[in-house]
Parts: sequence; structure tokens; C-alpha cells
Amino acid sequence: MNHPKYIYNPKTCQYERARVTWQGALGAVFSILSLSALLFTAIVFLHNRFVETDYERSLRAENKTLKENKPQLEENLETIEATLATLRSQEKDLYTKLFNTPPPETGTALPSVHKEDVLVADASGFRSLLKVISDRSAELSAKSAGTNRAFGESIHVAPDDIALLTSLPSIQPLDEANPDALVSGFGKRVNPFHKGLYLHPGVDLVAPRGTAVRATAGGHVSGINKSELQAGYGNSIVIDHGNGLSTRYAHLEEIHVKTGQQVSKGTTIGTVGNSGGSIAPHLHYEVIRDGEHVDPVLYFIENMTTKQHNQLLERSKKQNQSLD
Repeated sequence: MNHPKYIYNPKTCQYERARVTWQGALGAVFSILSLSALLFTAIVFLHNRFVETDYERSLRAENKTLKENKPQLEENLETIEATLATLRSQEKDLYTKLFNTPPPETGTALPSVHKEDVLVADASGFRSLLKVISDRSAELSAKSAGTNRAFGESIHVAPDDIALLTSLPSIQPLDEANPDALVSGFGKRVNPFHKGLYLHPGVDLVAPRGTAVRATAGGHVSGINKSELQAGYGNSIVIDHGNGLSTRYAHLEEIHVKTGQQVSKGTTIGTVGNSGGSIAPHLHYEVIRDGEHVDPVLYFIENMTTKQHNQLLERSKKQNQSLD
């Protein structure tokens, strides 16, 4: 049972019953709310300080693991960065050796993660960093898969394979990259003498007499044939490039090399002529791999634009009459 409160009134010199004012009520409400907020804050603080949920325990264990493994992670990242730098240098050197020109500058770089970003990241920050690493790995894997398909699954670039790559006859035997010079390609063609179909083992490139013929890759001259007969290859040269690859240059007018001579890629070895079984001045050029003739156009990859190479491929597919 509530008892009424009385206060002394000095004006009337009497005790009067206390009345509730809005200022007093507002003050009381504010006091209660302040006390409640203070109490709630204390409860939350004590709960966070002394009560640990399963999720918090897992996060704490994860942070501990990350902290313990950061030194190892830093060491691994330094190794990776050193390896990547070495690979970039080797790639640049390999491109220069293959194409005799520095590699083109790429306009955009792949997204990357720096060592400092990883080392200062917290547990949640690792998710975004791992996403970048995953995306870059996927892009690099796709690019390497495409490269393997282009060169063949059996070729894996390693230090010992540089000799194989540099032995590829990757330039045209005539100095100018002119797709119109190819008048007859590899495969079944019409023989100019008996007009029947036969396997044309190389490509015919037309050029004026005396046009320089160059070695399409480095190697040694393994065979020279000089003939005045109006049949066969006429004056011809065979160069062994090693790794099962060799090239033949036929119907020459002049021969500028000797058997056993070592030649470099681009060295002038003779001139275009009309010797042997030829009906017009031209160069008959062959690529032999492991004893089998292959399409030389597939090896013309240096100093040519994509458009020029596509034009060569289209011209080489036409089943027309060869010149020899």
C-alpha cells in the first residue's frame, strides 16, 4: 500500500500533499532509462568478455593458425616471386631466340596479390585475396592449355627443350613474307607432266631467277645434289636441324654452301632457279620430321601477321597444278 508524501510549504507554514509534476515525471523516466542502458551495456560487456560461442571459438582458432603460419607463408611467397621472376626472364629470352625480336609489351597485366597484402590481411580479408589468386590461376591454366594444344601435347618447354624450339624451321626460305608467292601447297596436286594426281611433298614458291634462298633454321648441310637432268629435284640442298627435323630446297640455280657446313637461321644458301623437273623458276621447299614429310606452311610463324599466315593457309589448300 502506497503512502502519500507530504512536503512543508513555508508560505502556509503547513505540510501539504506532494503533487506529481511533468518535470519530475520526465526526470524519473530519464533516470530509469539511463540506468537500464548502463545495466544492458554492462551485461553485454560481461557476456562478450567471459562467454564464448562455438563460432567465436572457431574464429579464434583460425586466427591463431594464421598467425602461426604467417612466417611460412611469407617464405613461400618469396620463393614464388623469385620463381615467377625467373620464368618471366626465361620467357623473354626464349621469345627473343625464337623470333629474333623482343616480346611485345602487354597492355594489361593479370591481377596479382602482393606479399604485403597477404601478410597484413585478417581472416575475412583472405577470402578476397584467395579469389584473386584463384581467378589468376584459372586464366593462366587456360592460357597454358591453349599453348599446349597449339604446339602439341608432347612438347613441354624446359631448359633442355630450347634446342628443340630453336631448331624449328620457322621462317620462310624467301626473304619477303609474300603469300602470293605460294602457288602450290602440300598434299595431293596435279603433276605438270603426266597431269595425274600425286602427293606433292612440299610447297612451291615462285620468285625470279637469282632470288636469295635462306636457311629456315640453324643446322648443318647434310646433302647437296647437283644435276643437269630435266627431272627430279635438280640442284638441291638438305639441311639437318637436329631433333628429327630437316628441310630440302630444290630446283636451285646456284648453291652457296658445302656438305657438312654449319649454317645459321637466315643464312643465304643458294638462289632460285629452274633446274631439274621444273616448268618455271621457283623454289620447291620441304620439311621432313622423323622421316615423314609435313606441311611447311604450318611452320611459317616468324615475321608474319595473322592475316598473311591465314592467306598462306588458304592458298596451300587449293588442289591445283604444281610446278615440279
